[in-house]
Amino acid sequence: MLPQFEWAGVKINMGKIQVAGYEHSRQCPVDLSIFQVGNGKPKIVMPWDPVKYLRIHLTITGDLTFERDCVRKKTLDTIKQLTKHMYHPYQISWVV
Repeated sequence: MLPQFEWAGVKINMGKIQVAGYEHSRQCPVDLSIFQVGNGKPKIVMPWDPVKYLRIHLTITGDLTFERDCVRKKTLDTIKQLTKHMYHPYQISWVV
């Protein structure tokens, strides 16, 4: 079982906690090595690493390059699956 601690009556799963810090004025990451939650340390995410938030891949600096690449890859995979398939054109709307 992953380490947990209780905060305000809610059990927090330490395996899912991620923290990131970025100082926009100096354009550099904030040192979070001393950050501690309960008795454990959360996973530190660098500002340039993507995280999935509300099903969108983005960085804390607002970079959506990773989401654009993910959409492009899934679109190309779908096109490959539909290529040379025996669908009639009117069926494509309910396949996609």
